[in-house]
Amino acid sequence: MATGIHIDGLAKSTVDGLTVRAKPSTAGAQLGTIDTGQMGFVVAGPISADGYAWYQLAGPGLPPNAGCEPPERTTPFGCPVWLGWVASGQAGGQAWLEATTLPCASSPMNVAALVSDSAPAGSRTPLERLACYGSTPIRIRGWFTKIPENAGLGGTCGPPSAVSWLVCMGLDYNTLGTSESAVFGSGIQVAIDPASGVTMPARGQWLEVVGHLDDPAARNCEDFGGGEVNAVLSCRGEFVAESVSPVAGPY
Repeated sequence: MATGIHIDGLAKSTVDGLTVRAKPSTAGAQLGTIDTGQMGFVVAGPISADGYAWYQLAGPGLPPNAGCEPPERTTPFGCPVWLGWVASGQAGGQAWLEATTLPCASSPMNVAALVSDSAPAGSRTPLERLACYGSTPIRIRGWFTKIPENAGLGGTCGPPSAVSWLVCMGLDYNTLGTSESAVFGSGIQVAIDPASGVTMPARGQWLEVVGHLDDPAARNCEDFGGGEVNAVLSCRGEFVAESVSPVAGPY
């Protein structure tokens, strides 16, 4: 029986071919499988059914600037963006899931500490960051890139709502890059709650942002096609600013 697994933590498979299902039951549709060492973010559980304890896991997501090439492989999952229920084993038997952790960069940090493969802790996806820091404030420094001419920006983002600032933050282009030569749009996006009074200074300078993940407003994010659970997880992984200050440079 699995022990130590908790919601908002990470868990990994101890066996090959562990089935991921649409519901916490052996009758749930099979979505795919995960192999030994494949990891997921713990969304919900445990739920007891059919002699097993079930946990809802989400694939940890894509590393920065990465994608998954079709055709999609599901046995085992080749793209880490799956969501489903996994049996952790039978009482008294082998645990098919076990709790795990990842190295987490310590605050304060530069943006590169979270998105660069060469960083000591490696790059981290939004869900991996959420497992690392929860809602605890962290302090980050990054370069506030200028918007290039003819960038072709704009667009719409669903119907207006009280959490549009969190759901549609991509339209604000408030991204902190790793260096003064960072490509526009790369790095970490900064969300700003209009009610907070926080504003972004002029572009083209180093900024220090104190902020948090798992903002309470994330629980109100609605489904835009990927399912309600994925919508909430996506919002929970966004970095919400509490204060923003110009600084001379990185740490």
